[in-house]
Amino acid sequence: MPSHKPKSSKPRGGVPKAKVGKLVGKAVEAAAKKPKKRIPAPPVTRNNDLPEFVLKIKRKPSYKKGPFDRKVRALQKLSDEGKLFKQANPLDKDPELTKAYRERVRQAIFAKYWPPGGTATAEGKAMAEKLLARLDRVDADHVWDPQLGGPDTVDNLRFLDSHTNQDMGSEIWQKIRNLPDGTPIRIEVIP
Repeated sequence: MPSHKPKSSKPRGGVPKAKVGKLVGKAVEAAAKKPKKRIPAPPVTRNNDLPEFVLKIKRKPSYKKGPFDRKVRALQKLSDEGKLFKQANPLDKDPELTKAYRERVRQAIFAKYWPPGGTATAEGKAMAEKLLARLDRVDADHVWDPQLGGPDTVDNLRFLDSHTNQDMGSEIWQKIRNLPDGTPIRIEVIP
C-alpha cells in the first residue's frame, strides 16, 4: 500500500518554509501582543453653527434601572446646559486614569474594613469581600462621556454597572459616529 506522507519536507512549489530563530521569534510574538497605539484626533469644541442632533436613548431590559436613570439624568442635565457635542475620534483618553481610580477605591475598602496588622474583624473581612466582589461588576464610567465632549478627569468618573456602561457607550457611538465633529447634541429619553 502506498504511503500518503509527502516525499519531502518542502511545501508545494518546492520552497522550504523559512525558519525563524528563537530571538526573532520572541520579538515577533512580543510585537504581536503589544497593543497598537492609536493617535488621538485633535479635540474640537461645540459648533453651534451646525444643526443640533437629537440623541434618543431608551432603557433596554438588560440595563439596571438605577444605574441607567443616574446616567441619563446626568446626560440630560448636561444637554439642558448646552454642553454636549460630538467630540473628534479617536479620543485622547488615558486608560491608566480609570485603573488608578479603581485601585484607589480598592485600597480605601481595605483601609476601612481590612486594615493591616491583623486588626480586621470577621464582619470587616466579610464586608471587604462583598464590596470587592461588587467592584468587579462595575466600570469607572465618565459621567460626561468624552465622546460627547466630556473631560477625561478623575472628577468626571463614577462607578456604573459594566453592562449598562459599555452598551450605552457603544449605542451612543453608533448613533453619533457619522456626525460632523462639534455637532451640538440634545438628549431625549424615550419612555
